[in-house]
Amino acid sequence: MRRATVVTSGRRTATVRGRVVGVVRRRPLLSTVVLALVTGVAGLVVLFGPDRRVAGTPVPHCAAVRLLFDSDGEMRRVAGELRGDRRVREVRDERTQAQNHERLTAALREAGRDDLADAARVDLTPASVQVVEAVGVDAAELAEELRQQFRVNLVDVCRQPQDSG
Repeated sequence: MRRATVVTSGRRTATVRGRVVGVVRRRPLLSTVVLALVTGVAGLVVLFGPDRRVAGTPVPHCAAVRLLFDSDGEMRRVAGELRGDRRVREVRDERTQAQNHERLTAALREAGRDDLADAARVDLTPASVQVVEAVGVDAAELAEELRQQFRVNLVDVCRQPQDSG
């Protein structure tokens, strides 16, 4: 049985042995695409509308909450504890005293302050760790709570990107 499809004046017709057995109607592709776009936009408005605001920073990783420690061991211990804290989404950027000292002296030398770079000592440079707040947690409130136990720097890196390091 031989089957063929013939297109005449915008319509497709199916023929078998030269006889027209039916008309195949095409769905307009444009209307399908438009419907998909409208559905997608409506879904985004419902999910992320202006009334669905969540506490915390407006942009992910906009606040840099950095904790400072007198020793590498203390930094590692607290970083491990913070990984289990429900207010913390991520503990990142763990830096030892030696790593921070190296960054500090390099920045001072780049700024032309070799005298300060030479005076800096590894044992007086703090170890540090950055904490990213969990969704729904305000970074400023988290920093204030952590200040009760630790030395904390809170920097809005979206407003002051040069101070995030």
